Amino acid sequence: MGETVKRWIILAIAIVVFIISVVVYLPYLNLATGASIAAFAFFIVGAGMLFFAISIVTSEQTRHKIATLQNRLSMWTKLSYHVSQVGDEIFNELPIGIVACDEDFEIKWANPHAQTIFSNRVTGRRLQDVSEKLFEATKNSNTAFMVQIEQKYYDVTYRPDLKFFYLFDVTSREQVSHRYHQQIPALGIIYLDNLEESLSLLDVSEQSSLQGAYLAAINDWAHQYDGYLKPYDDDKLVFISNRLNLELMIEHKFDLLDKIRQISNDHKVRISVSMGIASWDINYEELGSYAQNAVELAEKRGGDQVVVNIQDQKIAYFGAKSDTAIRSSRVGVRINALTVKDMIEKANNVFIMAHDEADLDAYGSMLAMYYMAKATHKNVKLIVNEIQLDRTTTMVYQRVKESLPNIIEDTMTSDEAKAHIDDKSLLILLDTQAPNLAMAPELCETKTPKIVIDHHRAGDEGFHASFAVIEPSASSTIELLIDMMSFYNMAESNIRIKELEASIMYGGLVIDTNDFVYRTTSRTFEIASKLKELGADPAEVKTWLRKDYVRTMEINRLLDQMEIIDGRFAFIVTTDIYEDRALLAQVSEAALQVNGIDAAFTIARMDESMVAVSARSWKKVNVQVLMEMIGGGGHFSSAAAQVKETSIIDVYEKLKEYVALEYGGGEQMKIILIEDVKGKGKKDEIIEVANGYGQFLLNQKKAILASDENVEKLNKEKNEAIAEQKRHIELMKKLKSEIDGKSITIGIQLGKDGKQFGSITTKQIVEAFQEAHDIVIDRKKLELQSEINSVGIYTAFVTLHKDIKASFEINVVEK
Repeated sequence: MGETVKRWIILAIAIVVFIISVVVYLPYLNLATGASIAAFAFFIVGAGMLFFAISIVTSEQTRHKIATLQNRLSMWTKLSYHVSQVGDEIFNELPIGIVACDEDFEIKWANPHAQTIFSNRVTGRRLQDVSEKLFEATKNSNTAFMVQIEQKYYDVTYRPDLKFFYLFDVTSREQVSHRYHQQIPALGIIYLDNLEESLSLLDVSEQSSLQGAYLAAINDWAHQYDGYLKPYDDDKLVFISNRLNLELMIEHKFDLLDKIRQISNDHKVRISVSMGIASWDINYEELGSYAQNAVELAEKRGGDQVVVNIQDQKIAYFGAKSDTAIRSSRVGVRINALTVKDMIEKANNVFIMAHDEADLDAYGSMLAMYYMAKATHKNVKLIVNEIQLDRTTTMVYQRVKESLPNIIEDTMTSDEAKAHIDDKSLLILLDTQAPNLAMAPELCETKTPKIVIDHHRAGDEGFHASFAVIEPSASSTIELLIDMMSFYNMAESNIRIKELEASIMYGGLVIDTNDFVYRTTSRTFEIASKLKELGADPAEVKTWLRKDYVRTMEINRLLDQMEIIDGRFAFIVTTDIYEDRALLAQVSEAALQVNGIDAAFTIARMDESMVAVSARSWKKVNVQVLMEMIGGGGHFSSAAAQVKETSIIDVYEKLKEYVALEYGGGEQMKIILIEDVKGKGKKDEIIEVANGYGQFLLNQKKAILASDENVEKLNKEKNEAIAEQKRHIELMKKLKSEIDGKSITIGIQLGKDGKQFGSITTKQIVEAFQEAHDIVIDRKKLELQSEINSVGIYTAFVTLHKDIKASFEINVVEK
């Protein structure tokens, strides 16, 4: 500090001397006299001193900067050594896998831990050959993601600019997460369908015996999955299990359905099971409502099935392997009719609408509903967009225009309906439950009260209606409405259905039953008879449904392309665009006429972005379930789907895969599963599957061939596992002998009233046991015979294995 001050003093003196020299020099600019020479000399000295002083100051500053830089350089030199050591440790010793690639994704370098992760030498190999998942992530521009390699999970950070991958082992975290998810509660509600009606036909002793058989089967099934089961009505039960056991139920495809069906067949009764299960990480009140919604959905779909609602997963359906049995009674029909009538009477206006591409069943149902509403003397409007009628209905609608002016007068477009409908109106949606399939989906979003009447199985595309009549056992919606109409006093209302209208309704029956072949019951023929009495003309209906020459030739051309798989499944695939979905349905129906064909699928484009699938089947194949797998729906033997933004070949391959999964068939092959496959088996199981599906599992690397070599290797691994299990059991038996009969003493504090302060935890018990006997016990495996709430001797049990339990005594004393 002193040196610095001195330097600045010297500089200041130099500046002063220089200024004085300048002042002295200026009057004597010439050097003619001695005084001028002396002044000039003084000026030179002053300038020299100033220069010298500036040099000292600036040189000192430079020296200081150099010294500072040298100190920093020395510090960084020392630090870089330590940083280098840390870097080497990160790259070579810490459990972080690092992989470096070039622009072509060839691996140029991998640290030792990465070599361990991939279990082989990776340098010089292509990334996609080492890990397809890592390569796929780069194509999708993912920079942070998780992958599974062998049996471990890794969080991956990808640096696109450097083509570096950093892999962090998170297997423990994922295992904890997996265990947590396995314990998420699964709440189920079980209905015994038609129990009361079926038992009423039996004597008292048979009733008790049969009901006991059903309850015993359900109880055994619930016990198999560690479930808690409790009846809350004669035909309703509730059970609680967890996600792990729910996944086992799914793998076994809810075999309870088959057991209940077998009991019913043995006793010749029509009793089945409907079940709804929900598994969400939410409170039990909400979980219960989800389970209730699921079982109601199972009932709406016709019963004899299970609906499973798992968080973050699409609703899944199981069962429905047989066509829906008729479930209605005259009492139920009367109640439905009176409920509909009551809601119509309370509305100011009634609007009736069906689905897009309305067929004769949809339009005929609209006419039937129109007259039911007219019977209550209400203002009724039919919503029809002519462009949204199918080919046959469009032709018939021209007849309506010519012959039924009263119907046309009460018909309006959806745009016109928007201007008149309000919250005091009533909207009746027929022949569909899905708002997106309605002729005007926007009307379904209004706050107007709504009634839904439909005969299709319910899906998860529905919406909240004020009242709904969903009966999948019915052949058609017109069947439901004509049945309900019998409870309207149409004669007193002086309303009569005309012959053309009756023929349109009859046409709806013919189309939806395929000439009374599918889904027909005695009620179907009763309804047909009623329509015949009202003047329906079956011959005229036949003329409406005839195919023209061009259409017939086109169907035959498509049938020429038919591919038959496993001798029973027909696929007709074309790249042509067909806007007429009815044609695709007719192709599938024509394919079913081929001997031996159980199901037919016609796949074609409706436009550039939409692929349509029409499916038809006989009783052995449920095409509705298959169509639901690709986003569609329908009936057991008649269903369809529309798939957006995909290729025809993708839809075809996916549908073939689902057919193989559900029905198998053809040549069989044996494979060994190398991971769990839902509905087929668990890891290391040897299963026999259809050849096509087996190839699919092999290609997906979910299975290997059950060759002699692979089976021998598997058996060796199983024997080793069994030996290891035996060693573990022997060890647990030894541990049991060391625990049995021992005791520990724990002191507690009691109040004046003898009540205990605080509580004794399992943690305290196991710590006390370890301290007393030097044996470590997992507190999660500790069970108490009763709550410890006072002094005394208590027994504790330790579950060492599912069949091995040890016990010891806890002597609780007052401190």
